Amino acid sequence: MNSTEFTATLAKKLNLSRLEAGIRLDDLMSVISTELANGHVISITNFGNLEVKKRNERVSVHPVTGKRMLLPPKMVVKFKPSVSFNKKIKVLDHE
Repeated sequence: MNSTEFTATLAKKLNLSRLEAGIRLDDLMSVISTELANGHVISITNFGNLEVKKRNERVSVHPVTGKRMLLPPKMVVKFKPSVSFNKKIKVLDHE
């Protein structure tokens, strides 16, 4: 599902126009981005947690040349799904 499809689905679910749903989605993404950038953990009940963590320096291999290279440390967003979210995903796996 891409952003346009997601916005259309959200609009239908909330009985909004696609424009209004797009604005609300943009606002939500702005809040999430800002809070993560400020070092906060975002916990959404029945969905999961989003937080920024530091990925340590590591060695990688270039897929074409086979040359080994050192990748610098960087900050990444990690998602940890809630127990109820995981249960919903497992149900899909058995269908």
